[in-house]
Amino acid sequence: MNINITNRNDKVSPALRDKIESWLEESQKRYNVITSAQVTVEKSNGKEEIVEATIHATGKDLFAKASEENLFAALDSLAHKIDKQLAKIRDIQTNKKGSGIPVMAEPEEEIVEEE
Repeated sequence: MNINITNRNDKVSPALRDKIESWLEESQKRYNVITSAQVTVEKSNGKEEIVEATIHATGKDLFAKASEENLFAALDSLAHKIDKQLAKIRDIQTNKKGSGIPVMAEPEEEIVEEE
């Protein structure tokens, strides 16, 4: 997986890079569809931090943008948005026509033996 992290106003800190990479690696383990990612961090005129991500998954390109006053809160919000989109892609791929649709297990009834 190719990860590109840029900060428009400053250098990317090691803590920020570690947080983004660990989130993307965890998402890759969970959904197994990410091929590359571009994450951009920007500080707007006010105190607001803006984080954008473009994720290239198998067959789809995903985009999300989040803004918060705290950079790590914006990153968490962005991760939630992207993970939602990845889950939707995974569900569509596993429930395609021709592949077995997962069936919900029915609750087992208790069998009472009479003597």
